[in-house]
Amino acid sequence: LGSEKRELVTYDELPEVLIDAIVATEDSRFYQHNGFDIARFTKASFGQLLGNSNAGGASTLTMQVVKNNFTSTTSSGFAGITRKFTDIYMSVFKVEKNYTKQEIIEFYVNAPYLGSGSYGVEQASKTYFGKDVKDLSLAEASIIAGLFQAPEAYNPYDYPEKTTARRNQVLNLMVKHGYITESEANAAKAISVTSLLKKQTKKTSSISEYQ
Repeated sequence: LGSEKRELVTYDELPEVLIDAIVATEDSRFYQHNGFDIARFTKASFGQLLGNSNAGGASTLTMQVVKNNFTSTTSSGFAGITRKFTDIYMSVFKVEKNYTKQEIIEFYVNAPYLGSGSYGVEQASKTYFGKDVKDLSLAEASIIAGLFQAPEAYNPYDYPEKTTARRNQVLNLMVKHGYITESEANAAKAISVTSLLKKQTKKTSSISEYQ
């Protein structure tokens, strides 16, 4: 407790549907690479050079763990280039060589800010749906998975339409990578985002670091 309110969860407490949603959305080859995905990196780099906004990111889940916890989010100039290569080095030689894929997933889901004062997936699940992360449905898990990219932009309380579009994108990626069927995705898409949300309590403007 403090400036960040968070509840840590283990890999075994995560529902398979959330793990699948995150991997399908953020790093579809997570279980095949050693922390650095050269094919993904090359595709994203060329796409960005050509101005393609749909080229996707170059970072693997492991690189994102490194960036969020050890280096920085600097992405421009010489500092950005240095950080990127540091991320790659640490991902391959420090993280993937010392931790299992399951442990890396744990690091990934427990660390980030996910909107509405929530840090990590357990707190986000309770904030948005009033339940433990282990009890999330497909429709709910796809919303949580979509928050990692931009938690403020896809906050379901503030921007339900954007959240819906992002959730549907996550579901489409889960179909593409074979985690769910088209009919399962359509059933989840048919559920309105607002109908899933826990009734919001009065917001506080900020959380004191001395709380």
